[in-house]
Amino acid sequence: MVMKKFPFIFTGLLFLLTIQSQAQIHLVPAAGVTISKPNNDAFNPKAGYKFGASLRIGEKWFIQPGLFYTQYSSEVDWNDLQNTPNIDLESFNQTGWEVPVMVGYQFINADMFKFRAYAGPQIGFGYKTNGNNFTDVFDTESTQWAVKAGLGVDILFFTLDADYGWGLSDNFKVDQAFSNSSFQNRSFNITLGVRI
Repeated sequence: MVMKKFPFIFTGLLFLLTIQSQAQIHLVPAAGVTISKPNNDAFNPKAGYKFGASLRIGEKWFIQPGLFYTQYSSEVDWNDLQNTPNIDLESFNQTGWEVPVMVGYQFINADMFKFRAYAGPQIGFGYKTNGNNFTDVFDTESTQWAVKAGLGVDILFFTLDADYGWGLSDNFKVDQAFSNSSFQNRSFNITLGVRI
């Protein structure tokens, strides 16, 4: 049975190797700024950061998986969230690793200038949160899902990207006291990179 399947396996591997050898693959290290908040009126957006790298595979149509270390920063108004007027505004940061997998199309694909649009899913893991009162009340969800969409340009070998992310899962483990609240993250991200 294995021997009968061998020609098909060999043909499939040969096809994949041929595609890989013909595909344009670029490493794109990048860093930038995030502006984010959970989709809850008790939170205000603040600036954070991200850095990492991605692989852009293909030319006109492309797929771009990546790995980034990201910090999201927000400010919570405990008066709005918990009706506790004795607690002031509190800032907190959430950091973790993120793996986006974008699929995109390059509308302009010249040597000196490229313009593209892309979208796709993202999984984040290893998230941690700091904030004095915040970490006493909430436990961080270590794994979070999101979808992203954005636009980007290449000028020579420099890249500039702007994208928006919609969280699909809560940032925090919600207990009964906050069961009617929503804590999916919303983020606007700008990154500058180098296409190698």
